[in-house]
Amino acid sequence: MITEQGCLARRAALWNRLPSTIDTALITARPHLMYLAGFEASATVFNSQESAAALLLTRQGGAVLVADNAQEPFSRAAFVTERVEPLWYRCVEAAPHRGGLLAQATADWLKSHAPTGLAIERSQVPWGQIEGLLQRQPGLRLHDLDPELRVLRKTKHPDEQAQIRESLRVAEAAVAAARAEVRPGMTGLDLQRLVQRVAGEQAGRAVHVYGDFVSGPGAEAGGGPATNRAVQAGELVLLDYSVVINGYRGDFCTTFVCDGQPSPPQREMHAACLSALTAATQALHPGKTGREVYAACRAPLEKAGLAQHFPHHAGHGIGLGHPEPPYFVPESDEILEVGDVVTLEPGLYIPGVGGMRFEHNYVVTEQGPLQISHHSLSLER
Repeated sequence: MITEQGCLARRAALWNRLPSTIDTALITARPHLMYLAGFEASATVFNSQESAAALLLTRQGGAVLVADNAQEPFSRAAFVTERVEPLWYRCVEAAPHRGGLLAQATADWLKSHAPTGLAIERSQVPWGQIEGLLQRQPGLRLHDLDPELRVLRKTKHPDEQAQIRESLRVAEAAVAAARAEVRPGMTGLDLQRLVQRVAGEQAGRAVHVYGDFVSGPGAEAGGGPATNRAVQAGELVLLDYSVVINGYRGDFCTTFVCDGQPSPPQREMHAACLSALTAATQALHPGKTGREVYAACRAPLEKAGLAQHFPHHAGHGIGLGHPEPPYFVPESDEILEVGDVVTLEPGLYIPGVGGMRFEHNYVVTEQGPLQISHHSLSLER
C-alpha cells in the first residue's frame, strides 16, 4: 500500500531539508528503505535471513537499490530507478559473507560516482560502506540524516496513513475474534495464537504480531508477554498489540471480563478511563503540545481520585516505529501537526481490583482528531 508517489514525495521532502552541498544520501536502516523506496525483505522467508540492503539517492532524482540476488523478489517491487544485485548465493557455489558483499557493492558504487557531500544515517550505516571512500576522499563532507528523518517521519503521508489503517483493520478483526472466543482455561499463548491466525487470514499473508496478552495478575501489572498461564472465569483480559504490515503498524488496546461481569470498582475504573480517553481526544488539535494532551488525559483520572494508578504515558505517535514522536508525557513540548498519527491509551492498575487499558488511534487533521480504530472498548465480552 506504500506508493511510488508517496516515496517520491518523501524523497523530495528529505532533499529540501539537506544542505545544498550534499549531493548523495545513503540509506541503510530497514524502516527507511520502506519509507523512501517501498522495499522490505519479508522476514518470513528463507532468502531474507541476515539480509540487508542500501538505498543511494542523488539530488538529481536517482534512487539506486543495492540488494543481493536472493532478495530479487522484493527488490523488483521497490520504487527505484536502478538496481544493483551482487551475486550472493545461487545454490551452486559457497556463499560469501552477506554483509561484506553489500558493503563492497555499495562502496564500489560510491567510488564510481564520487559524491562531494554524503548524507548518512550515522546511527545505522555500516562503517565498511564509507571507510574506503573516506580514505580516497579525505575531504568528503558527511552529514547526519538521523535528525532529518526523525522530523520527517513524525507526520504521515496519505499512503502511510492508508497502510496504518490496513494494519488496524486486520488487528480489529483479530481482537473481535479474541473477544468472541476466549474461554476460561485458555492461556495467554492460546490468545496470541488466535490473534496471529486471524490477523494473517485477514491480511492474506504472514504478518508480525507483538504486544501484551495477559489476564488477572498480568493485567494488574499493566501487561506482558503471552505465557501458559490460564485465564480464569471473571478475570480481566488485557490485549494490547500491533500487527505489522510493510513495516507499518497501528497500536490499540482493550480490556474485558472473561465469562463474568465487571465488579463495581472495575466499572468505576472503566468509566474514568473512557472519560480520560474522551478528554485527551478533544485535545488532539494542531498546535497542542504533548504535555497538554497528557494533562487532558490525566485530569478525569484526578477527578475520580484514581490518577495515582495511572503510571505511564497518555499516548504517542505510531507508524514505522513504536513508540515514536510525538510523546504525550508531562514534560513534552512536541507540537501536534496535521498528518500526525497518534494513539491514546489511558489505563489504571489497582492490586486486588484489576488492571485495564483502553486505546484508540487518530489522525490529526486541520479540524481536529479523526479516529481510525473502531474496536470495542466494552468491559463486557
